[in-house]
Formats: sequence, C-alpha cells, structure tokens
Amino acid sequence: MGEKRTGGALLVWAAELLDLPADVVAGLPRITLTGSRALLMENHRGILSYSDREIEVNGGPVTVRLEGDGLVLRAMNAGELLITGEIFKLEFRH
Repeated sequence: MGEKRTGGALLVWAAELLDLPADVVAGLPRITLTGSRALLMENHRGILSYSDREIEVNGGPVTVRLEGDGLVLRAMNAGELLITGEIFKLEFRH
C-alpha cells in the first residue's frame, strides 16, 4: 500500500480500480475507423485544420491527421466527431 504511483501508472491503476477504460481516464482519443470511408473520434479537443483533402484533429497528447478525397466533417460535438469521405492515410503525431 505504501508504493508510489506516478503519471501513466496512476491513471492505469485508477482505471482498473474504477473499472473504467484507461483511454477515457487518461483523456486519450478513441478512434473507430469503418473501412476507408468513415472515422469516428471520441475525446477530441477540436479541429486544427480542415479541407476536403486533409483534416487535423487535436487529440490531446496526439494530433490525428487524415488525408483523403472528399473529406467532410459530418457531425461534431464536445465529445465526438464523425468524418466521412475516402480516407487514404491516417497519421498520429506526438
């Protein structure tokens, strides 16, 4: 009981204790990719850049960059966003 936990280890421990997904506790984005046609992202922190060929999303500790054709931000709220179109490339930048 006297052991110290710091940073990521503390978040993992808390997630296990509370029976919560570690990504939610750590504020990490959760991404669901449906084929190459749709991307659902939870826990985003906003759009950084937007065009029909490239979209960058702030995912907290990581920036998520999509390249494609006909990319459209179909829906967005404080918790999640949906991007559709032909997705060619998905990139994570730390």
